[in-house]
Amino acid sequence: MFIATAIFFALNGITFGSWAARVPDVARHLELTPSTLGAALFCISLGALASMQVTGYLCARFGSKHVGIVAVASFAVTLPVPALAGNLSELCLALIFFGMASGAANVAANSLGVEVEARAKRPVMSSLHAVFSLGGLAGAATGGLLAGFSPAALHLSIISALSLAVCFWLATVISKVVEPARERPAGTQGRHAKTAMPVEPVGRPIISVNLLPPDAVRAMPARFASHLSVIVALGAIAACSSFAEGALGDWGALHLRENLHAHPSLAAAGYALFSLAMAAGRLAGHRLIARFGDTHVLLAGTLLASAGALTTALGPSLPIALAGFLLVGLGLANVFPLAIGRAGLINGAKGVGLASTVAYIGPLAGPPLIGVVADQAGLRTALAGVSLLVLVATGLALAVADQVPSALSVAAALRARYARARTRAALAAQGVGGLRTRLTNTAHTVGVASREQATVLLTIPAPRQNPNQSTT
Repeated sequence: MFIATAIFFALNGITFGSWAARVPDVARHLELTPSTLGAALFCISLGALASMQVTGYLCARFGSKHVGIVAVASFAVTLPVPALAGNLSELCLALIFFGMASGAANVAANSLGVEVEARAKRPVMSSLHAVFSLGGLAGAATGGLLAGFSPAALHLSIISALSLAVCFWLATVISKVVEPARERPAGTQGRHAKTAMPVEPVGRPIISVNLLPPDAVRAMPARFASHLSVIVALGAIAACSSFAEGALGDWGALHLRENLHAHPSLAAAGYALFSLAMAAGRLAGHRLIARFGDTHVLLAGTLLASAGALTTALGPSLPIALAGFLLVGLGLANVFPLAIGRAGLINGAKGVGLASTVAYIGPLAGPPLIGVVADQAGLRTALAGVSLLVLVATGLALAVADQVPSALSVAAALRARYARARTRAALAAQGVGGLRTRLTNTAHTVGVASREQATVLLTIPAPRQNPNQSTT
């Protein structure tokens, strides 16, 4: 299922990357000003917002894989429709449906990714989102190559047809996948009774807390649950990140063509480089977090993205501007997942839900705001403002740095907690409760850390080993 899910993410990335590469052509065909283009792009966010909650319910009701096939196919079908619009009203209507399909595909893919991650019992979401970025790279690169030779409608229709063919193939493959058996009631007989694994439906798209299992996130101490302002601040950080990402996706190619007079093929290279850098950053994200910690990765990412956005906006030449795209991609790669993930560490699914709601202000406000500023002061100035907004995210990250538990520290604490619970159950079953007493007494002498280490060590030996040997 991992490969099938990765293909879902890749198709979403290819579709969006193809659209991003042809935004300048659609705008030029309809002779749109920056403000009217911003209003049209705003319709994508409106459509996505309208479909997300419904898709979450459908995933819980019918299964993410079935909804995902329909959603990704719908995303592909609506791709060429905006390029066929004859006026602004038709474009807005087409983009609303395009946004609805985009939101549905995003929810279904993320829901399926969370399920796959839970079954694999290892982090996979960063890899899946990296595949999305690689798909965006492929879509933007293909769009750039065809921009000078093929009309936007023809190019997007070809991508749509190919994506639909892959969707039909995926449907045949996924239909043969056997769902893991749900947990059976006590006393159920059968060959697989002991290995059956419960599968919880996923009702909304979330950024997975990759270092923790879902039940661990829900088990956070209650003392963090009241940090409403911290969760809102984390959502604002994610909003700044999504605002910047959307700005480059929607306006980057137009900026390169209008202000730096880039050839259509090279104009699409901006988003392609951005996607490549983001994929690399996400693939390296786990190692960076393990090496430097959540806060340092978050601060470094926002600072790098701010510098990159300023370089993109004010760069005097095409190579310098393209270097800015790379910096923004590297910087933003882990900002959104970290911000939403830390909200989950504070208050579980409720924290993720609140932070995600705040984060969606970014893509909602971005297109019209950039369009208005670009009309009044130019697109360079509007994109330079993105740099300042990302700096705001840096300040927010500093403000909440001491108030948010590190994912690594919480993961270690929860692993120790689970290890103690397993050890107590095992010792009780074997009738050696005295060992637990000695372990606790020793812990009071040598400290909490040693107690946790000793508890973890107790879980390492095989079940039939003498428990007294594991305390040495």
